[in-house]
Amino acid sequence: MEITAAVLLFLAGLLEGFLAGVFDAGGGIVLVPVLLYYLHSAGVSSLVSTHVAMGTSLLVVACSAAFRTREDSRANHVIWRGSFSMAGGGILGASLGVLIAAGLEGPSLRAIFGCLLLVAAVRLFSGKRKQGKELEPLLALPPLAGIGGAIGIICALTGTGGTVISVPLLSAYRHFPLRKAIGTAGASAVITAAAGAAVYFVRGLGNEFLPAEISGGMIGARMGTKADVSSVRYSLGVLLLVVMLRMFFP
Repeated sequence: MEITAAVLLFLAGLLEGFLAGVFDAGGGIVLVPVLLYYLHSAGVSSLVSTHVAMGTSLLVVACSAAFRTREDSRANHVIWRGSFSMAGGGILGASLGVLIAAGLEGPSLRAIFGCLLLVAAVRLFSGKRKQGKELEPLLALPPLAGIGGAIGIICALTGTGGTVISVPLLSAYRHFPLRKAIGTAGASAVITAAAGAAVYFVRGLGNEFLPAEISGGMIGARMGTKADVSSVRYSLGVLLLVVMLRMFFP
């Protein structure tokens, strides 16, 4: 790997970690566009480059989410029963999502990813909503497994951890306190993203268009802060909107 590409991937990892730690909007939304750029510059066929970017991003998301989950668990921000319920549905959803992605061409996947970027940008512009009256989290298995399954499909089709969708759902409809919604969703994302990456890997075996090896290291700096980051929030929101437009109009 060239030094320039290595630096680009490193910086992408740092920005991804910043988004996840400060705004809870990370989990692949930066990695996928950078991976697409890198794969195209490396001469990977456009027939598979988007799928490779999605699968690779999911593997990185699973690893980074594992570190974040360790910290959230120590802070007692993970409701493990909820995480495992979501992960059970997430494995099935991610597997189905990869099968759906296999039947879609790159432009279609990029359009789906562009829609997710729009959701992430809107969350950045609107800011984090304050938690209302704290209620007891609803931990019934079927609804959580259903949420996990839907998020699994989204993960596979976008190469992200899906927390930008799952956190609001847990907070609004299952009465999870915001911090525990973030921790619980992140913990389930470890298993869901890993399952999606594994299925992408298996589906790619023997594909003549895939490169022999793609290597790289990404470091996510998980940053939680109470500082005033409104200007950064808006700047990142604009950046995501620009990238979203590039997904629709490459």
